[in-house]
Amino acid sequence: MEITNNLENLGVFKDFSDGTLKTVFDAGGKQIIEVALLMNKDTMDVVCVPTHHFCNLGCKMCHLTNKGLNKQMKAISTKNFIEALIKSVTKQVNDSNIRRTDKKNLLISFMGVGEPLLNLKLIEEVHNNEQYLKNVLGYKEIGYAISTMMPTDVSKLIGLVNRLNIPLKLHFSLHTPIDQDRKNLIPSTKVSVEEALIGLVNFRSIVQDNSKIMEKYVYFHRTNDPIEIHYTLMENVNDSENTLKIMCELLKKYRVPIKFIRFNPLNNLHISLKEDLWVSTIKNNVEGLRVKTYSPPGREIGSSCGEFTKHYYHEEIETPEQLKEFKEWKKKHQIS
Repeated sequence: MEITNNLENLGVFKDFSDGTLKTVFDAGGKQIIEVALLMNKDTMDVVCVPTHHFCNLGCKMCHLTNKGLNKQMKAISTKNFIEALIKSVTKQVNDSNIRRTDKKNLLISFMGVGEPLLNLKLIEEVHNNEQYLKNVLGYKEIGYAISTMMPTDVSKLIGLVNRLNIPLKLHFSLHTPIDQDRKNLIPSTKVSVEEALIGLVNFRSIVQDNSKIMEKYVYFHRTNDPIEIHYTLMENVNDSENTLKIMCELLKKYRVPIKFIRFNPLNNLHISLKEDLWVSTIKNNVEGLRVKTYSPPGREIGSSCGEFTKHYYHEEIETPEQLKEFKEWKKKHQIS
């Protein structure tokens, strides 16, 4: 494969508080690809990448969700993805692409626009082009992660990862342990909470039994556990005492590490102030379980959890005030 020139570069934007860089591309017809290069790891680059040009799955806490749009999800092609990836971690100097950092390894994290389980072909083909990426970019090892709300079960992902020996970490966007509440919050999910947790535990078992995967996996992660729950606490939505009690019982049963990701307020949804209570309660009730909190980097440039540069997706419905806000943001953060 050769580097294509199919994409128009709409800009590189920087969060000056933490160094995160976001590069935005148009694959034609306003088919947007956003890649965020994070600077929060010492020994490896982390890129948060999309699997689709848009997402209409309707998760209530996602800033991309907008009922006024009539857009369909479209899977990103492998060629366009690889071009976007390469051009996001490099900069052009004298007609050559020079990598922005000298870090040894790269983690490709499918946590951007779209749902990874609905474009497994992309993950497979990116992995199949891993040696090409190493040759072009000079990384020693490349690892993978995905974040999924599970619109389907993970059986196909398990088969793919095990067949190709992909060192991949699976993050499950749970956000509530109560099925009906989760259906209201994440309407496109087709898997119950317990079905999802059983799938996670099965994924863990198969991956940990695959020595070829685990030999690579240790380059990228602090533990040898390839699964994790993501939970975003929202005020009066998923932070009640009863919800916490149910969560503790499920965590006792399935022993899946949990990470609380700080919420970025949206419309009438607000950040919960009960994070400390949830963390301490789980730690006290589920002995030995790994419990973490996390404030995603890149908040100033729409690279944090659930955030994007909405202008490029909502341009046809944005108000004059929103357009003015975008132009002011662009002036402040665009570096090339």
